[in-house]
Amino acid sequence: MNEDRPLAADAGETRVDLRELARRGAVLDGSFALASMSRLASALSEPAGVARVRWTLRAQLGAQPGGGAQPVAELEVDAEVPLQCQRCLATVRVPVVDRARFRLVDVEPELNAEELEAEDEALCAAAPVDLHELVEDQLLLALPLVPMHDSCPQPLAAPAGGTVATPSPFAALARLKRD
Repeated sequence: MNEDRPLAADAGETRVDLRELARRGAVLDGSFALASMSRLASALSEPAGVARVRWTLRAQLGAQPGGGAQPVAELEVDAEVPLQCQRCLATVRVPVVDRARFRLVDVEPELNAEELEAEDEALCAAAPVDLHELVEDQLLLALPLVPMHDSCPQPLAAPAGGTVATPSPFAALARLKRD
């Protein structure tokens, strides 16, 4: 791999050898268009246009309990994502800033209690990893479950035909009690 250019030779290729980057202590950064992320596109409330996600990847050899070096990577993502407010259904621009730390492994470990409680995530890096997919994964994981404005810009629309008054069930009980 070329020391000056950690990404693969093809300009459109985003596969990187994370273990080699960790060995070199490399830092990569860049941005991807939100529109280029097909899985994220289904969550967007409007076309992403020129919106981008900025990312930084730091890879290094970290200390391992019992001695030795463990290759690790840290990924930071930063974007403003247009989502649908679940209160007023208008577009809300959600700032997403997230950081994840990965322990680079050759084989995905079994999901057990120890793995669930680990401070970092195991990431299989036996083969080159697609950086574009990794950034999209992290962005999807960082999205809020229920996006909402802090204060909706417009009041909620009343249902068509005005409001329908529903009788109180307690009023019906009171009438039965009197009869």
